[in-house]
Amino acid sequence: MNELKEKLKSIPQKPGVYIFRDNNRKIIYIGKALVLKNRVSSYFRQKAKDPKTKELISRIANLEFLVVNSEFEALLLEARLIKQHQPKYNISQKDSKSYLYIVIGKEPPNRVFTARWTELNQDLLDWFGPFPSSADAKRILRSVRRIIPFRSCKTLRKSPCLYSQLDLCPAVCLQTTDYEKNIKRLRKLLSGKANSLSSLIKSFEKEMKSAAKALDFEKAQAFKNQADSLKRLTEGWRRVPQERKDFAKTKSKLRKLLVKYQGSDPITLNKIEGYDVSNLGKEIIVGSMVAFVEGEPDSSLYRKFNLKYNQLSQDDPLGIKNILKRRLNHPEWLYPQLILVDGGKTQVSAAFAALKEKSLVGKISLLGIAKQEEVIIIPKLKAEKIVSWKTLRLSRRHPELQLLQAIRDESHRFAQKYYQALHKMRIKG
Repeated sequence: MNELKEKLKSIPQKPGVYIFRDNNRKIIYIGKALVLKNRVSSYFRQKAKDPKTKELISRIANLEFLVVNSEFEALLLEARLIKQHQPKYNISQKDSKSYLYIVIGKEPPNRVFTARWTELNQDLLDWFGPFPSSADAKRILRSVRRIIPFRSCKTLRKSPCLYSQLDLCPAVCLQTTDYEKNIKRLRKLLSGKANSLSSLIKSFEKEMKSAAKALDFEKAQAFKNQADSLKRLTEGWRRVPQERKDFAKTKSKLRKLLVKYQGSDPITLNKIEGYDVSNLGKEIIVGSMVAFVEGEPDSSLYRKFNLKYNQLSQDDPLGIKNILKRRLNHPEWLYPQLILVDGGKTQVSAAFAALKEKSLVGKISLLGIAKQEEVIIIPKLKAEKIVSWKTLRLSRRHPELQLLQAIRDESHRFAQKYYQALHKMRIKG
């Protein structure tokens, strides 16, 4: 017991994985922590515990810990070690068949998805887990997919889907060039092995230099973005608790603005949708809808709208109104608490008209953000009418403004991307 107490003193306040062993040196439990010292110490500090945890603690004779650079790496290492050692209390504390796994199908182009133990079969190239937290497994895939795109559809489509337009799938329905390399990198990243992350970063940086040397600067930039994203991934996950705390404050401040200036109280702001119109050409006008859930973009909820050019005659406000009308015809897409429009009073007024037609004034809050001046446009409402306006100028350091700018920029990016895709199709046609 004295040896165990000494070990507890030596545990660092860093991310990592901890391993409990019994008197026979057998591994009985494996866990991960963002702060190892706090998590491991909590087992021996608390008085009231459930029976299973009490039994586990009574059998702990020794412990080990492995320090990593981030929570992301800790999650992958925990899953690999549980898979390797099958500790008794990892299995007994929860039905192991309900654990979630990240799996890669065997048949090219390889599909990547999540599955339960009972769903695993022989048609798999590889599988990773178990992940005691299903939310963690899904979160890992969402984060990794932005860096190393992969196919997730059950049936291979005949044409590119939304995921390919969001750069989350390399459109393997059309071509599979370099996709095998993506899968190899994905397997390496998900393996949880030591230095796999740093090795991948070096690999992207090496390809970046080769592309730059060959004067292919566009490709070089893409490799640089992948390397930088991997670095940010580990750094970002290390700060997750603080980020969540900061977002809660941002939500609260944004809500107070709506209460003070608009006279509406959304109570919570879990979901915010952003809208933009793109009509750079003479024959195409499109619109976009993006959704941020708990401050993070959720690309599965994005929508795009192809508007009739002749009808709208490059009228952005009318485009905004039509987009909102079409969106609000889909209550199965859960309504947001706040709608953000890219534009000033004219665009916000058009969005307000769409809300009014659906009797949603006061039920969904509405804001605009004007370009260049970067001011927040707030319509003041009374009896379901806009009676005046508040133009709010915040410092660029304000997190409320930064969040709204992020949503506005993402809606603009998504609209531009859709416009460019249609423009290319029109040229080829």
